Amino acid sequence: MKFNLILLLLFAFNNIKADSINEYSAKYFYKSDEISIKGIRKLEIRDGKYSLNFKAKNLLASMRVGSEFNINEGVLKTNSYSIRVKPSFVNRDQDIKFDYIANTIESTGREEWEEDLDTSGEILDPLNAQIKIRINLISGLEKFSINLLEIESGKVEENFYEVVGKEVFTFNEIDYECIKLKRIRETDDRETIYYIAPDLNFMFLKIVDTGQDRNQTLELIEILSLG
Repeated sequence: MKFNLILLLLFAFNNIKADSINEYSAKYFYKSDEISIKGIRKLEIRDGKYSLNFKAKNLLASMRVGSEFNINEGVLKTNSYSIRVKPSFVNRDQDIKFDYIANTIESTGREEWEEDLDTSGEILDPLNAQIKIRINLISGLEKFSINLLEIESGKVEENFYEVVGKEVFTFNEIDYECIKLKRIRETDDRETIYYIAPDLNFMFLKIVDTGQDRNQTLELIEILSLG
């Protein structure tokens, strides 16, 4: 059983200030070649610190993915990223810590590595990277890049994004005109398409990720709370 945990939801509103990102919870359906699972994604803000988690389970397995970070005037600072999967024989647990004193990033668990931390720019994890996508779209950008941490190796890879059009997506029997955003990775042949609804506070309604080694989708089922 293999999980690819790059998909996450975050709400944003009509500017790029930190206080425009509100708490929320929503139910999503994740499907890949290996697994189908439903889970809750929840953003909490406590004393200016952000915690974004995804908890999901089915009859065979459960998983939790978490990101801890700060936002200052639209700039994201990643503090930690973690994965927990049951049953334990799957051997997928991993903890990644960002040390801004020693300027290192360290991973323990299934993947063990340590890399230097370049503090000259943002380095985002697979969860909070989508926060940056939303901030960039709200600010009007149609082409941009994000430095994304590869959790398996500790290397940082620049991912490129481009708005490629608009497409209508139906949620709860209502049609929403969505921004269609494409991610381009120069190191592989994967293609990721995001469908993002401005009328729902730039929510990710669907993500489709395809490639030779795996295919996966994430789709919104229900909005549980906003704020």
